[in-house]
Amino acid sequence: MIVEIALVIPLRQVFDYQWPAGWNRPKLGQRVLVPFRRQKKCGLIVGIKEKTEFDSVRQVLALLDEHPIINSELLELTKWVAEYYFCGWGEVLQAALPGGLGVHLQSEYSWGPSRPDQNSKLPEKFSGLLQRERWTDQEWKEMNPSTTDEELRQSWLDGGVLKVQRHLVQQRAKIKTERWVRLKNTPSDKLGKSRRNKTKRQRLLEILLECDSVSWLNLRDEIKAPASLLKQLVEEQVVETFEERVFRRFLPQGLPAPTGFQKLSEDQQNVWTLIEQSLDTKKYKAFLLHGVTGSGKTEVYLHAVRKCIELEKTALVLVPEISLTPQLVNRFRERFGDLVAVLHSGMDEGERFDEWSRIQLGKAKIAIGARSAIFAPLQKLGLVVIDEEHDQSYKQGESPRYQGRDVAVYRAFQEKTTVILGSATPSIESWQNSRTGKYHLLELPSRALTGAKLPEVELLDLRQQPRQSGCYFFTKELVKALRICLQKKEQAIIFLNRRGYAPVVQCPECENTINCDACSLSLVYHQSSEKLRCHQCDYTQAFLKICPNCGTQTAMRLLGTGTEQIEQDLRVVFPEARLLRMDRDTLHGKHALSEMQQKIHRHEVDIVIGTQLVTKGHDFPNVTLVGVLLADLGLNLPDFRSAERTFQLLTQVAGRAGRGEKPGRVLIQTNNPHHHSLRTAQLQDYESFVNQELPLRERFRQPPFMSLASVLCISRDEHRAKDLALSLRQNLRSNGQGQVICQGPAEAPIRRINHRFRWQVLIKASSAGLIRKIFEKSLLGPEPLICSREENIILDIDPQQLM
Repeated sequence: MIVEIALVIPLRQVFDYQWPAGWNRPKLGQRVLVPFRRQKKCGLIVGIKEKTEFDSVRQVLALLDEHPIINSELLELTKWVAEYYFCGWGEVLQAALPGGLGVHLQSEYSWGPSRPDQNSKLPEKFSGLLQRERWTDQEWKEMNPSTTDEELRQSWLDGGVLKVQRHLVQQRAKIKTERWVRLKNTPSDKLGKSRRNKTKRQRLLEILLECDSVSWLNLRDEIKAPASLLKQLVEEQVVETFEERVFRRFLPQGLPAPTGFQKLSEDQQNVWTLIEQSLDTKKYKAFLLHGVTGSGKTEVYLHAVRKCIELEKTALVLVPEISLTPQLVNRFRERFGDLVAVLHSGMDEGERFDEWSRIQLGKAKIAIGARSAIFAPLQKLGLVVIDEEHDQSYKQGESPRYQGRDVAVYRAFQEKTTVILGSATPSIESWQNSRTGKYHLLELPSRALTGAKLPEVELLDLRQQPRQSGCYFFTKELVKALRICLQKKEQAIIFLNRRGYAPVVQCPECENTINCDACSLSLVYHQSSEKLRCHQCDYTQAFLKICPNCGTQTAMRLLGTGTEQIEQDLRVVFPEARLLRMDRDTLHGKHALSEMQQKIHRHEVDIVIGTQLVTKGHDFPNVTLVGVLLADLGLNLPDFRSAERTFQLLTQVAGRAGRGEKPGRVLIQTNNPHHHSLRTAQLQDYESFVNQELPLRERFRQPPFMSLASVLCISRDEHRAKDLALSLRQNLRSNGQGQVICQGPAEAPIRRINHRFRWQVLIKASSAGLIRKIFEKSLLGPEPLICSREENIILDIDPQQLM
């Protein structure tokens, strides 16, 4: 018998292996250990057949799972993802499984007989290793070896100076158990009726008579019983102990107080009626739920999930970022308790493994999470919800580069179920799908809370508005509005989509900008740590007092602003105000964001300063003022989606104001008040924006009117990166025969990242399938493109950003 194995390697093929005679019949979704070239690799069984077209195939070495760890529906889904996004099936399967489940081969190195002398002139990394007898491949990677280091290590392996042994490492996340106690025989003790003056032994036995079994930890805490008492009862064969599995929980212990379902408004009821009819039909149907901020989309989701549970089905609820998870999860747990499981990257491996296991075992019926939760092992899926469906965070940045929103829609189609895509600012692709009939448009045009209205939005022209003295990035009008807000004991949000203190550090003498050595970006100054940091590769160095270019010892010039500087300025203008900064630099600990949200709800904060973290999904009833600084930052990016993103960001952050009973006000500071994305955001008029944007997309043949792919040609040698891109364009044009449009090659907007130069080619065609076909032919055809180990050609289907 032959099994087809998907390996976690960037190759778009599966491999045939012989199933050993005498073994039990293989099952799809089981993991195996197989020989691959000169190594051993872990793979997943994705096909079973009687024969192979090859003359001979190698044999499976070991079966790693008694039962399949992935079901047939998810196998089909991951196969589709691999085919559509042009990546390895094994890579997608790895992304679909929790990290703690991974089985891998670890390499362990040791010195051979011809170990170098201690006095040898070696690279610094090897000098340290001379002191050690052995080390693992992971420890070597943590040393960030250079290309020269890697070449020296390989030469020593080839020459026997170094020896390597590889052994299988089982899953990192272990099943956690606790000791439980139950009665084995009826006790002869006289327990009596009175609870007073009972011994600990009598109290323990009384509890066990009332319950089938009890956790020893709970029992010990309840009656303060010593371990010796349990030991004695076990020896007397009165009780017995056993191990019971327990699940690590990312969520706080205990459930929130249960709440009932809110009565739906007339608009919500109209929307819900159509969704309920779809759920009853048990067929695929996609709804685009377009509701203004605060219109009660979440309450509609909750009603849909309740109906799904009543039908004995499961539900998948996706959010674009971890930042949206705590608040949403709390609302679901209030209604559904422990039926809710959470999956996202902020959890540790044990927590994620246990939540994944609860879903797989059917203990949790509702999975809530960010992008990777698409692959939650839900059985009998009845509903998929994609909240904030427009958000670019649904797109995976590394291989496999899938668009989570589209994969979720395909999963709903595959499993014949209802999918709801919700947003106040839908992506233009989804809006076009509603116009062509692929999605059914549902609308919530007003806020759900009786009497609540959308906030009043004003554009402040920075070219004309007077600035606040000593607070350059604030207009006097915004400072005045903040002062009134504080006097009324209300809360405000200041939004700036740039973290750090200053994005540019410059020498005042030679005007040299301090840039990252590895990337073509300036280093950002972070005052809290007195460090310069690259926001692309995370390189960090101490703040400079001497210019590295001219050698002058001088006070560096700080240009631009970030959330740190805005916080400092506000402390000067409003010294009594309680400030909270919400950005990636202030999120320390996995519950930090939830704790910040609670502080805002408890009104322990007057002004919140933040990046995109403050724009999405939060519901703070006492926030009545939102101020936006440098609103046109995103408009300057060389990306055809820049106007759409700017409109979405401004509309979303404006929606944080006036969500309670008090009216809201939004002040947007801009240098470009006449741009259509800002004018329509001021009106909070999505249809007006999209009606101006769609003709531009059609005119320039951009999505959604054509499929788009980005190809990056990457090399440490700038000329080589350019040559690869030129050769690729030539192959695409000759193979495309007029069926594709090639733009470029050109340097990518960020021309160098991690010492690697990047040249970009854009491909447009009538379908993604046509792009994949011609791209593959251009790579592997009569004139194939050959890359060295230091080079790479990356295809990104449906890219969300072109930087």
